[in-house]
Amino acid sequence: MPTSIQSFLSRIPELRDADQRAFLYSDLDQQRIDNPEGYQEALKFWTQLLLSACQHGLLSAAPRTPQPRLNTTLASSDEDDEAEDDVLDRTQSDDSEHTEAASVLCFERAGLAARLAFRGDTPTGVDGIVDEMERSGIVVEACDYLAGSTVRRWAGRFVRHVPVVGRQMAVLAWGAQTSQITLDSSLVVRSLVEAAASRVADAHYARAACALTDNLLSMDVFREQYAQPVLTTNGKLSLEDARLVLRCLEDQRQATSTIIDAADTQVLIKFAARRAQRVQPVTEADRGAFHVVSTRDTIARQVTALESRVLELDLKARNAVVRKLRTQALGYLRLKRHVESDVLARRQQALDNIERIVLKLQQAASDVQLLQAFKSGTCALKGLNQEAEDMHAERVFDDWADQALRADEIQAVMDDGAAVVADGMQDVDDDALEAELEALLAADEQKEAAASDKQKESNVVVPGKQETADEDMLANAFNKVTLSPDHTPSEPNAAEAKERIAMLE
Repeated sequence: MPTSIQSFLSRIPELRDADQRAFLYSDLDQQRIDNPEGYQEALKFWTQLLLSACQHGLLSAAPRTPQPRLNTTLASSDEDDEAEDDVLDRTQSDDSEHTEAASVLCFERAGLAARLAFRGDTPTGVDGIVDEMERSGIVVEACDYLAGSTVRRWAGRFVRHVPVVGRQMAVLAWGAQTSQITLDSSLVVRSLVEAAASRVADAHYARAACALTDNLLSMDVFREQYAQPVLTTNGKLSLEDARLVLRCLEDQRQATSTIIDAADTQVLIKFAARRAQRVQPVTEADRGAFHVVSTRDTIARQVTALESRVLELDLKARNAVVRKLRTQALGYLRLKRHVESDVLARRQQALDNIERIVLKLQQAASDVQLLQAFKSGTCALKGLNQEAEDMHAERVFDDWADQALRADEIQAVMDDGAAVVADGMQDVDDDALEAELEALLAADEQKEAAASDKQKESNVVVPGKQETADEDMLANAFNKVTLSPDHTPSEPNAAEAKERIAMLE
C-alpha cells in the first residue's frame, strides 16, 4: 500500500511515460474541443486515479494533530481517592499520542493540482475533471452531503457557494463538533461512502446480540469498532469518515444519531433492531441504557489500564532487584500492592456490579421482545377468530351434516338401482353360455392342429428334388471358376471349386 501520493503516482505506467504524462497534465478543456476522444480517455483516467488515491487516504488534508485522551473521573469516598486519581491519570498519560486518521471517503479540492504534481509537471486540467465528476454525481460537496436528507441536500446546493451558510447547516445537523472539520472544499465520493456504510451495517448486525445495548454506540466506539470495514486495516476511523458513513446509514433508515449532553460533545448512535427494519427514534430508555453501557465501557478501559500498570510496576521492581536497587524495588512493590488491593479491586468490583445491571437490562429487553411476540400472536389469533366467526362455523357444520346425509341418501338409491340391474341379468342361462364357450375353445384347437400338420409337411424332403438342387449348385460352382488365358484355372478359384464339390458330395 503506498504511503505517499508521490509513491502512488510513481506506480502508474501512464505517468512514467513522458509523452502520456504531458498529454494528461495538459489543458484538458482545450482537448475537449480539439480531441473529444482523447478527452474522454483522460477523464476516465483521472476519475479512476482520484478515486483510488482517495481510497488510500492520500488526498486528505486533515491535520494530523494529537488526539486528546478521554478524561475520566472516579467517584469514591475512600481516603485514597487522591492517590487513585493520580494512578489513573498516569495510566492514561503513559499511552502514546494518537493522530487523526486521514479520510478515505472524501478528498480536499483546494490545492489538489499541487499535490498531484509529478516529476516537475503539474496537472492544469484536474480542476475541470473534478467539475465534471461533480456534474455527473460521482462526487458531492461535503456540506451538501452532511446537510440531511435528499430534499435538504438538494436545497443546500443553492447556498453551497456561500461558505458560512454551508458550514452553519452542517453545524445544525451535527452539533458543535462539526466545526472541527473544514467542509468548504471537501468532496465526498458517493460510491465509496455507500460501500463503506454497507460493510459497517454487515459488521454491526453480525455482532449485535441484544437490541437494547448492542445497538447503542458512542461516536468514539463507532470509530474504533468499525474502522476495519471502512479502512480494511487496523486503526481508527477519521471523524469525517465516521460522519459520512453515519449520514449514509441515516439516509437508508439503518441508524440515527442525537446529541445527549448539554455541551453538545457526546453523540448517541442508534442502529435499527434488525437489518430489514427501520430505525426507531431515540427514547428515554435508550438514553438510560446508553449511559449504563458507556459507564461500563469506561470502567472496563480503566481496569485494563490498571492491569497494564500492575504489570509495568512488577517489571520495574524486578529490574530494580537485578540492579541491586532495594529502595526502588520496595517503592515499586508498594505502589503495585496499592494499585492491586485498593484501586484495581474497587474498579473490578464496580465493573462486576455494572455488568449485572447491563445483564438485567438485556433480560428486560428480551422480555419486552417476548411480550411483543405474544402481543403480535394474540393480534393474529384474534384476527383469525374474527374471520372464523364471520364464516358462521355452526351454520357451516349444519350444512355439512345436511349435505352428508343427502349424499348417503343418493348412495343408497344408487345401490338399489345396481341391485335391480343385477337381478335383471340373472334370467340368462349359464349352461348355454358354458356350451358356447366350449365350442369356441374347440374351434381354436382345431385351427392350431391344422397349422401344425401343414408345417410338418413342408419340412419333408423329396429325393428327386434334392438331387436336382445338388446338380444346380454344382453347375453354379463351375461357372464361378475363373480361367487363365491358357485355359488353366487359377489356384484360388480352383481351390474354392474343389471345396464346393466336396461339400456337394
